[in-house]
Amino acid sequence: MIRSTSPPVNKLNVQLTNEPTMRYLPLLLLLLLCTCDRAQNTDNTGQDAPAPDTRPNVIFIMDDQHRWDAIGKVNPQVITPTLDGMIDDGISFNQAVCQAPMCVPSRNSIMFGMYPSQTGVFRNSGGVKDDAMPGKPMPQYFKDAGYETAGFGKTHWGKHRTNTRGFETRFTSEIPETGGITMAQVDSAAKARYDAEIKPMGPGEENNIGYLGFTSQLPEGDHRDGWINEQAIRYIRQREDERPLFFYLSYMKPHAGHNPPAGYEEKYDLDEITYAVQPPWVADYSPHSSGVNRREMYEGFWKNAGSEEWKLMTMRYYANITWIDDMLGRTLRELGEKGILNNAIIVYTADHGEMLGEHYYRFNKYCLYEASVRVPLIITGSALPENLKRGSTDNRPVDLVDVLPTLLAAAGVEPSTELPGFNLLDAPKREGNFSALHERPGEAAFMWRTATNKLILVFNRKADPHEYTTSDIIAGEFYDLEADPLEWNDLYEETAISELRAQFQKKIMEKLAAM
Repeated sequence: MIRSTSPPVNKLNVQLTNEPTMRYLPLLLLLLLCTCDRAQNTDNTGQDAPAPDTRPNVIFIMDDQHRWDAIGKVNPQVITPTLDGMIDDGISFNQAVCQAPMCVPSRNSIMFGMYPSQTGVFRNSGGVKDDAMPGKPMPQYFKDAGYETAGFGKTHWGKHRTNTRGFETRFTSEIPETGGITMAQVDSAAKARYDAEIKPMGPGEENNIGYLGFTSQLPEGDHRDGWINEQAIRYIRQREDERPLFFYLSYMKPHAGHNPPAGYEEKYDLDEITYAVQPPWVADYSPHSSGVNRREMYEGFWKNAGSEEWKLMTMRYYANITWIDDMLGRTLRELGEKGILNNAIIVYTADHGEMLGEHYYRFNKYCLYEASVRVPLIITGSALPENLKRGSTDNRPVDLVDVLPTLLAAAGVEPSTELPGFNLLDAPKREGNFSALHERPGEAAFMWRTATNKLILVFNRKADPHEYTTSDIIAGEFYDLEADPLEWNDLYEETAISELRAQFQKKIMEKLAAM
């Protein structure tokens, strides 16, 4: 582990450069290449040289609160040339869904490859201790398999202080991990400047000032994501390790607050920005999530906000995305120049979506509606199997628990326990998406969706998912996503969909029973 505040150094290379024989390595290599009477390559001990490790480098990129449709290829309003290029050169999964629409449970699901009812992490106030983990976390899998592991940015394991959970090199901007390095340790002055700028935005930068936003007066390096990107690029340039690499880069934006660095808002024409359309209601209708997440604060402000304020809020969310896209592009270029992308699989996704004022002045997440649960997901890279068509769209239902088994399969790593997800580079297909919300005391809401329909059921909460029965159902919602993509018209009580509703209810019960 790196434990100092000096630039990251690979421990293996430090040890090798201390060996006396290293000064003669170029001469030894030349002699080996020129020796014609040897049938096999040997090392300087006379033993057969080990075969080169041809496993792909694994690059996992994630950002925070990024709507599924906030990418240029889906919504031309949004400027994302890097992500657009990844889609052109890879596969875009347009039916990907998070397993819990909030940071901590979603990220635990991704990193352990398990649903919240399996990790035991249901809310942002949750988490698991290092000695009580439900399985092996993603970076530990790769470290145990002989990969070098380097992680930069947000993981958000939860309420417990954790170690780096498999990362040999670890930098975080906000939440410290034992054995890692934080922004405050390296540049406390920059961190203090950023904290002072976002103070008016309130906890989580999510009050109405945080959403309306403003142009940051700070340089990029004073921003947490800017600092993290700098550390990632510095690491890439200094890297000398010969092992295959597991590289994790996770940004905190476009999550509010909306304070992009100067230069990104100017890329947008405010007059051309469209924003959330409100349903023709006089009050909020969201049976599974009403009353959660500061409803009165948001509704009271945005009901009275003018068109310019709505456009500014939406544009600044997009500007944050454009900034992240720009930094990602710089990082990928550095990886390419280092040769790391010559044999690599790259996955990009987000932990959950963002309502952005939809569904009656609803902001951030904490609900099972489309803008909250759906996420972008792209797989690309030089190691993408040849039988997969680049530039294609995959319409299969995808849960983010599929990310871990996909990356493990790409690296030829066997999971230590049976995981519920699928390898997305293979043919298996799930029948629908599953997600959960545990925000209201004593209740749990579960979703089953396909590209065309969605059922949300609210249950009296059980500690054990196997204990749920249909008698625990206390409310429900059903939406025709083709005819009603904004989910304004609840069909749950309609007799015309009773058979389909029963089928979807069965799927939810089967999913819970299988956990």
